Amino acid sequence: MPTKITVTVNKADTPLPAGVLFGVTAISVKDNTGAQLPAVSVNGTESPPWTATFTGTPGPQEAVATIQDLDTNGNPIGDPITITETGTGGQPQTFPGSVGGTISVA
Repeated sequence: MPTKITVTVNKADTPLPAGVLFGVTAISVKDNTGAQLPAVSVNGTESPPWTATFTGTPGPQEAVATIQDLDTNGNPIGDPITITETGTGGQPQTFPGSVGGTISVA
């Protein structure tokens, strides 16, 4: 039976630096077998906002998500954030993009 992996990105509310235009937030996930699932981009119009759901395969590993904000040209903004299903993760950002997230597997 497949697993449902839900990733919700936490967002900050401070403006980006001058000249930087936010495009999307890309989310990539490795499921519980370590298989890389197709990446999904979110832009806040999802229901619930900033959330993507993936279908994975059960296995012995923790599911892992990588979150990366991109500008309108597809260039990374800041450093990627990596989170695992055992908790939230992230690192302080120098801009108000993604600041962490949650991942759950059911």
